[in-house]
Amino acid sequence: MTTNAQHRAVMIDGELVPPGDPVAVTMDDGLIRGDGVFEGIRQYDRRPRTPDAHLERLAKSGAGAGIPVDVDLLRTEMAAFCEATSEPSCAVRLIVTRSGIRIWREEPLPPRREAQGLLPVAHRVTPLLIGVKTLSYSANMRAQRIAKDTGMDDALLYRADDRIILEGPTWSFAWIEGDDLVFPPLDAGVLDSITRRVVVEAVPTVEREMPIEGLANAEGGFVISSVQEIVPVRTVFGVVDWDVSTPRVREIVEAVGAKIQKHVESVAPVA
Repeated sequence: MTTNAQHRAVMIDGELVPPGDPVAVTMDDGLIRGDGVFEGIRQYDRRPRTPDAHLERLAKSGAGAGIPVDVDLLRTEMAAFCEATSEPSCAVRLIVTRSGIRIWREEPLPPRREAQGLLPVAHRVTPLLIGVKTLSYSANMRAQRIAKDTGMDDALLYRADDRIILEGPTWSFAWIEGDDLVFPPLDAGVLDSITRRVVVEAVPTVEREMPIEGLANAEGGFVISSVQEIVPVRTVFGVVDWDVSTPRVREIVEAVGAKIQKHVESVAPVA
């Protein structure tokens, strides 16, 4: 049992928790063992960006983990929750646990960074959970803490066996090679990021595997996620430093920002 001291909205199984009341959740295996799935969504003035894509991916994660997901029910709850958040623009976390507990939580948006520094961290992806966005993020959070302890903003994960670039702990990664914006292939073990899909709509992209050392020959890189949108990378520690003010970097950031805005405008505001 915890107390909602920040007065941020919480909904459990369709019922909003009154501000300041204790939050009580049954301790099923979803919470004890991380046996559940989740989505991170960003809403803009009570408009959730790409809501259908997030719910569809949650259902796909549920199928991969063997957890039923009722998309129609969650779509109804999403409308009620977006209306109830204390901030009209915020991050929203949706969790479905092993026993079917549905938790919606309002979260503050992180401070906007103009650029980020990344620390390469070795990682192994379990083949049982490729493409599944589960609650089991302990390794990801450990990588993030290691990076911050060294003075970097976050970690950039690469495959331990062959040093192939993967993604960040909570975001996708892309880099510039000439005219191309390059993503790691999904079958490398990275998540099918919703914002990555938005980037693909906004600028020409390709997929290619590359070892972490190959970034020394790239012209830039980006942190990409629903909450952070798209942020240039200033350094990958020990590998490369980039100028984040180049015309190509600015062009990509502006194109993706415009595409995100179009997606937001396509969603009807909560009445």
